[in-house]
Amino acid sequence: MATSTATRSDIDSSTRGSAQWDLGVATGLIRIFAGLALWRAPSTLIRLAGGSPDDGLVRGLFRYFAVRDVALGVATLASTRPGGDVTRSVTLQGLADTTDGAAVGVLVATGRLRRTQGIGAVGLAGVTALMEYAAAWKLRQQQR
Repeated sequence: MATSTATRSDIDSSTRGSAQWDLGVATGLIRIFAGLALWRAPSTLIRLAGGSPDDGLVRGLFRYFAVRDVALGVATLASTRPGGDVTRSVTLQGLADTTDGAAVGVLVATGRLRRTQGIGAVGLAGVTALMEYAAAWKLRQQQR
């Protein structure tokens, strides 16, 4: 009868891999669903952000957000496969949210989005970016 004994390093490695996989799948799916929502209902989401759905620039930016989020989601899901880099994908998500916050800030500053909703959207983008950077940092620490 063969027995298998797991060492501490085996367990730690398995837990790290599981945490990366869980984070990659969760954030990848969230990105895909967010992108699909932005694509399917841009007018509603533009109104929620305080803009006019008739503004071509705002509508184009929201379409860009949609396509970019789906692409990031697919790339993040792909990064959960062997040889993938979930940490890098999550960092890229943080960069995407950072640029979203800056773009929305410009829309608020130019009056294309109402100040209250726009500032809320900038805050949301900032919080999600910080969470993604923190998650990527934690993954890097676990890899050491």
